[in-house]
Amino acid sequence: MTRLLRLILVLVIVFLLLLVGSLGSRYTRLRPGGLVLEVVAVFQEVVTGSAEAVESVWQGYFSLVRVARENEILRRERARLQARIGVLHEAELENGRLKRLLDFKEQSELPVIGGRVVAWDPRSWFKTVIIDRGAAEGLKPGMPVVTHEGVVGRLIEVAPHYAKVMLLVDYNSAIDALVQRSRVQGILAGRSTSTCLLKYVLKSDDLKSGDLLITSGQGGAFPKGLPLGYVIGVTRSPQGLFQDVTVAPAVNLDRLEEVLVILHEDSLL
Repeated sequence: MTRLLRLILVLVIVFLLLLVGSLGSRYTRLRPGGLVLEVVAVFQEVVTGSAEAVESVWQGYFSLVRVARENEILRRERARLQARIGVLHEAELENGRLKRLLDFKEQSELPVIGGRVVAWDPRSWFKTVIIDRGAAEGLKPGMPVVTHEGVVGRLIEVAPHYAKVMLLVDYNSAIDALVQRSRVQGILAGRSTSTCLLKYVLKSDDLKSGDLLITSGQGGAFPKGLPLGYVIGVTRSPQGLFQDVTVAPAVNLDRLEEVLVILHEDSLL
């Protein structure tokens, strides 16, 4: 400790001597007391300036830390609000879909039960979905599945609490159809793509793009008048008796979330 004090004292003396030497000739006439005062004042000015500089840097550091902390809090709050907005928007969309399903139920007066799509068949050849309703709710194979937009398909397998729906675009699907405008009849057949084919339509039948197809009610599987899809292509080739008619489903099957199952006691595949 004594060595450290001696070293500090030596450094102070050296600093004072250098400072006195740097004052120049204008201080040579000062009295010893005045010279000491001048030296002390300069020394104090240097020390004070250094302290103020250190204090300024320290305050700046704490200001940056405070601003960074406030920014982090604001970022977290923004993320929370964005997540909340997303939840509310999703709830709004769901409420809109459910309201349209409820309106359809009230207007059609059909005995129906609602369900949610919980899974899709990963295989490309078969177009099916799983809903969260089953035999416990009275579901049976063959029952029609719809939305407010139109026909989705029909039930093909039923478990106690789940059921598999074969979409109308599935290769195995076939539904009796009626062209609403011209009353032309045919069979709407799936082909495991995004569209269907209207089969057995004669070349002489009145059919054009934009025509709405509805269920004919024949066969007992589907009630009459439910929308099936819209004609998007008509080809009349020289060979053969029938037209080639391509139909786009009325329901957007790629965005299927909620459905209604029409309850028929005598439903069969």
